[in-house]
Amino acid sequence: MPGIIRMVRKLILILLITLLPCSASPNQYASGTFWTKLKVKLQKYLKQKINSKKYKYEIIGPTRELKNFFGNRPDANIKFDRLVIDSPSPRKTVLAYVEDGSGKRIDSLVIQLNVWVYKPVYKLRRSVSRGQEIAANNFYETTVPIRQMDERLYFHGNLHQKVANVNIAAGTPVKVNMVRHQKLVQVGDIIKVNSGSKFINLEFFCKAMSSGDIGEIINLNCEEMNKKHHRAELIAPGQARLL
Repeated sequence: MPGIIRMVRKLILILLITLLPCSASPNQYASGTFWTKLKVKLQKYLKQKINSKKYKYEIIGPTRELKNFFGNRPDANIKFDRLVIDSPSPRKTVLAYVEDGSGKRIDSLVIQLNVWVYKPVYKLRRSVSRGQEIAANNFYETTVPIRQMDERLYFHGNLHQKVANVNIAAGTPVKVNMVRHQKLVQVGDIIKVNSGSKFINLEFFCKAMSSGDIGEIINLNCEEMNKKHHRAELIAPGQARLL
């Protein structure tokens, strides 16, 4: 008889485990029904407070699970505040809180956001290789979302004839460390050129037809010489030696 009773109890326990719903973990509550309802209210608040033309944002979620949050009550009046959008860090927080009938705050919840600010940057139309100059028609200005703290990392100025420090793919926002100064000699510069002869050193003034730095070879147009077109090595600022 005792064995039959134990067997019946066991069967009842199995049925109860099978039929009753499983309890949810804190993470399930945070991402489940409670969070879904709260998120709708939060999105409405953020739409009023954040200028979508100036900022882009992503809701990360609450910093605690929502199972015991008083805002889960059907009659709860949830409010939001403490959103500081201009702080340099991309991670922002907004406070969700609940008040009782007398206006006393009885519970609160911190919710985290990632916020980016839309800023003008330069992008390349065509890829450039390391050491290559950027042509005047090879860049354009556009607006993209960036972290406020990274604003000074992006180049903003005249990219024409700047030199790539690294390979830069087309469409990549150009950062300050990706480019360096213009070449020492630019196209159209007039430079002093010597013949490079060991016996007779003749000097001429020629126009640079290509740009370059010291040690690099450039093309020249020398009106003072019988042969107009030459190649020369840059040996000092404004000075080259014919090859």
